[in-house]
Amino acid sequence: MAKTTEELLEQALEQNSELTKQVGSLTDQIQALTEQVAYLTRKLYGSHSEKLVDPNQLSLLEDSSVFTDPEQTGEQSEEAVVTSTQRKAKRRRVETIDVNLPVEETVIERESSVCEHGHQLIKVGKHFVRQVVQHIPGRLYVENIYEATYKCADCEQSYGVSHLYQGQAPQALFPHSEATPSLVTEVLHQKYTLGTPLYRQKLEWARAGLIVSETTMANWVINAAEIVRPVYDLMHEHLLSQRFLQGDETPFQVLREPGKSARSKSYIWVERSIRLADQQVVYYAY
Repeated sequence: MAKTTEELLEQALEQNSELTKQVGSLTDQIQALTEQVAYLTRKLYGSHSEKLVDPNQLSLLEDSSVFTDPEQTGEQSEEAVVTSTQRKAKRRRVETIDVNLPVEETVIERESSVCEHGHQLIKVGKHFVRQVVQHIPGRLYVENIYEATYKCADCEQSYGVSHLYQGQAPQALFPHSEATPSLVTEVLHQKYTLGTPLYRQKLEWARAGLIVSETTMANWVINAAEIVRPVYDLMHEHLLSQRFLQGDETPFQVLREPGKSARSKSYIWVERSIRLADQQVVYYAY
């Protein structure tokens, strides 16, 4: 039975709609592949770019986020994390310390030299707490931190047993890390004051005797930013309370930013108090 003209027209419209969908899908794939090729080309032949912060920050006055991701330089170390649905293999620790670095020992003494019964304590030894790397300008050295251990001879004689007492070492800057305030301060100074990227710092630290990955240093920067974030937020609040401010914005291109193409334009803002203000504050936001 022959199809009517109306049926043929309806069939042609359905086929046209299907072809339009296929063309749209192929166009999206071509655009995605084009962006990937452009990104890989820049990564191989272009200048290094740093990956900054929170993609959800819309306004300088609405958010005060700090860096949340390690920088992407194109020369990442071996510890770069690869997203995979398979179970991740345990990563090998690559941080090492030159055995020729000087070693200094710090023993944390107990504040009180008597037990809870008022008896004089006798030092009986020490126990190891952690090893960290200290930095002073022009010199690295290893510090082994111990806590002095004590016992009470009078309690042991009177009660047949004595509790052990020990000094209280200060809390580590970051848990399970060799980083110290002096070391991280120098990393931040090199990165932000002198403009030395982490992948270049890695080579200089290795020459000084500390083998540390770029990813580890990036995590130091991120964690340090979280420590000082309350101060960062207070600076922002102080600026927002001022009657007059000065500001500027700089266009910035960020590679591989979630939810944005490589060609998208981002901004770094600088907001500061005026020259005549009693308290001078300069505030950056991405």
